[in-house]
Amino acid sequence: MCALSHYIERGSEGRVATTGVSLIREHAEGMKPPRSLFVPFPLGRPLGSPDQPDFQRDVLHSALQLLETATGTALADYPHDAPTSGDDPWACAVALAPPEPANESEALRDQLVEEIRQLAPWHAESRKRRGRSTVGVSGASLDQIEDLANLLADFATGEEPSDGEIDWNHPMPVRLKFASDDLRAFYHESATAQPGANYPTDADLNNWLFNQTLLGTVLRQIVRRMQESEDRRVAGMVIGMIPAGFARAR
Repeated sequence: MCALSHYIERGSEGRVATTGVSLIREHAEGMKPPRSLFVPFPLGRPLGSPDQPDFQRDVLHSALQLLETATGTALADYPHDAPTSGDDPWACAVALAPPEPANESEALRDQLVEEIRQLAPWHAESRKRRGRSTVGVSGASLDQIEDLANLLADFATGEEPSDGEIDWNHPMPVRLKFASDDLRAFYHESATAQPGANYPTDADLNNWLFNQTLLGTVLRQIVRRMQESEDRRVAGMVIGMIPAGFARAR
């Protein structure tokens, strides 16, 4: 969207003004779109939590207000977190084992696969209720979700990741980013499938995934390894993989 804003305004020679919403501040800071509203929400939710129309309208209104108040390049911060959706605290319906990862790649694969299998029935319920899943940006199908665990486990433990049988949409190291996106989507969709439960806030989901699941612990390990890499392509992939505030273990 940042690049599109530049294209539209330059192509119209200033006759068309643009504004937008940014989910990753680093991208907006680097690309410097004419006007952009940074929102502190997870990827895929530029307007915040679902089923909150008043809040979503306020996000849109704040972005549109930049057309009136910003005379040059502007990156504004949206001042509110996404609202809660209920009075009772949310908890995932699946009681997962404590996230204590193994150091060996094969053992870590087994641990991640077991966690995925515990969530699989809830993910099936999620697909039944929604009629769809957002898993697939990496090139992996839902039948290959466990193969994504193999990729992440290999990289987290310093092994050379194999291509496996997945028809990947991206080469390494970009593949790691989209594989982690698919697994996060699988976990989020599974965690929100419980009938009758309060819908979790963005903070609920991030706290659960990064502090109470093995996947969250493994993703932190991967990000640390990527940040230490001498390959600038690898180090640059960490942006957006883990929300701010969850990169370090508690």
